Amino acid sequence: MSVYTSVEPAQLEQFLARYELGKLQQFSAIASGITNTNYYLDTETGRFVLTLYEHHSDDELDYMLGLQQHLVKRAVHCSKPVIDRRGDLFSILNQRPAAIIHRLRGQVQPEPEPLHCALVGTELARFHLAGQDYPGIRPNPRGIDWIIAVTDMLDANLDTSDRKLINATLQAARQFDLDDLPLGAIHADLFHDNALFIDDELGGILDFDYACRDSFVFDIAVLLNDWCIGSHGELVASRVNATLEAYQRQRRLEAIEIDALPLMLGIAALRFWLSRLHDKTFPLSGELTFVKSPDSFRDMLVLRSSQENEIAKLLLTQRQR
Repeated sequence: MSVYTSVEPAQLEQFLARYELGKLQQFSAIASGITNTNYYLDTETGRFVLTLYEHHSDDELDYMLGLQQHLVKRAVHCSKPVIDRRGDLFSILNQRPAAIIHRLRGQVQPEPEPLHCALVGTELARFHLAGQDYPGIRPNPRGIDWIIAVTDMLDANLDTSDRKLINATLQAARQFDLDDLPLGAIHADLFHDNALFIDDELGGILDFDYACRDSFVFDIAVLLNDWCIGSHGELVASRVNATLEAYQRQRRLEAIEIDALPLMLGIAALRFWLSRLHDKTFPLSGELTFVKSPDSFRDMLVLRSSQENEIAKLLLTQRQR
C-alpha cells in the first residue's frame, strides 16, 4: 500500500533479528492502497509482507492479528501473522507498530465471475462461523457513529443533494432495528483486491485492517457492492445469486438479515463514499501515496436508494431457500 514510513535496510535487519526467518533476500515497497505502509519481504525461509501500521492502537492490532491466527487455526483461507521469538504478533519498527504476515499465493481476479463470487461467498460464511467463538471485541471503526461524525467534518464538501442522500440513509437505518441482526467477527473490507485466486481456487483473504465485531449482513453487503456489480455499479443477478447461494450452503441467513440487506447495501456504499471523500479532502503525506475516487460510491448509493424494491425482489429467492 502507500508508503508513509520509510524503512532503511539496517533498521529492517535489526527488526528481523526478532524472528526465526533467516537472512533477508529481497525487500520492496508496495505502492497501491491507502491505509498502511507495506513492503514485500523475502527471506531464506519464505515470502512475507511487512506492514507498518500508521493509525492502529495496540488493542486494535491485538484484535486484528489475533483474529487472523484464530481463523487460520480453523482452516479459513486467510493471511497468517508470524509470531516472533518472544511470542508477540507485532513490535515497533521506526516508531510504528509492525507485523510480518505470510504472503499468500495467487492473483487478484480483476473481473470476478459467478465462480469466483461463489468461492468468496463460501469462505466468508466459513469466516463468520469460525469467528463466532473469537473472544476479542472491536466495535466497527467505520460504523454509524463514524458516518455521522465524518459527515459533520465534511460539511463544507457536501452539497444539498449529498446531505439529503446521507440523511435519508441514516433515517432508514434508525427505522430498522439493526441491534437485532446476528453479530460476530467480520472482515468489513472484502473487496475483490483483498482476495487471491490460484486458477479457479481461492488462495485466501487478506487485509484485516477494518476487521471488527458487527453484523454479518453488513459484511455481505460490502462484498456484493464490489464483487457483484456491472460497469455502472448495478447489481448483477447471476453474481449476487452465486455469492448468496454459496454463503447459505455454509451458514443459512436469517429472515431479518435478508430483509436488512437492501438497507445494508446502501449503508456500505455510504461508508466507502465518505471514507474516500475524507481521504481525498484530508490527504496524508507519504511516499507513493494512492487515494481512491469517492464518486463511484456516491453514485452507487443513489442507485441503491432508488432500487430497494428491485433489490428486495432479487433477494426473494434467497429467503425461499
